[in-house]
Amino acid sequence: MIYDQQGIGMKTVISAASVLACAFSLDAQITTTLNRLPGGMEEIRIRNNSAISLVAFVVTVKQVIGSHAAGAERGVAYFDTIEPDAIELPTVPLMPGEERVVMGRGFASPGRHIFEEPIVTTGIFADGTTTGDPALIARLVLRRSNMLAAVETALETLSDAGRHNVPRDQLIERFKKMARSVSYWYLPPEQQVGLLVYQPIIGKLMSLPDGEVGVPFPPATFVAQETAMLNRQRVTLLESQPSLADAAFVGR
Repeated sequence: MIYDQQGIGMKTVISAASVLACAFSLDAQITTTLNRLPGGMEEIRIRNNSAISLVAFVVTVKQVIGSHAAGAERGVAYFDTIEPDAIELPTVPLMPGEERVVMGRGFASPGRHIFEEPIVTTGIFADGTTTGDPALIARLVLRRSNMLAAVETALETLSDAGRHNVPRDQLIERFKKMARSVSYWYLPPEQQVGLLVYQPIIGKLMSLPDGEVGVPFPPATFVAQETAMLNRQRVTLLESQPSLADAAFVGR
């Protein structure tokens, strides 16, 4: 999950009377709402108005940085049930009639706002149908493609290490190098999604107990467990809709 470009996500409980809201509709299937709260807090909410669960969505909004004179950038929030569990939001579908906070910031200076129109949204439903901005659908599918590439790279690296008894520090450095390769500031968020694959593996490798002298590293049980999980993620991504293969073909 990626939030706005400052990396800040917030959950806020509010009453209807305390909200100054602006709502934006996508054929009434998805509604996004900009709430301006007392004290300068602002948030973006999304609501699923369809009869089918929403399994993935992207929300972008104009985000004022500092002051109007300083300009603005696009804040973006990604949600996809295919991805590993996120810290800010659970990776569970947005059910019919459910509403969720997807982006929040504060505090704005008096007379200033953090978020401004336009808000652009797109979504993928459980049956594979889509709604909203086609360009954002392409970005969401590209994000899944980059995650598949990261999963396959991690699979290859772990399998090779299991066959050749790679030292702990050397294997950890390999994954750190892979993580650095997708974390540069100039890369789009769709490409940085590989961090969700590499960083958990780095943490697990660092937490493994020291083995006895002469015992292969990484342990065979660890390799088997991690590659099984990665293979399940790979199958899920390959079978996801809209098809990654069709999107790749259209892009050529």
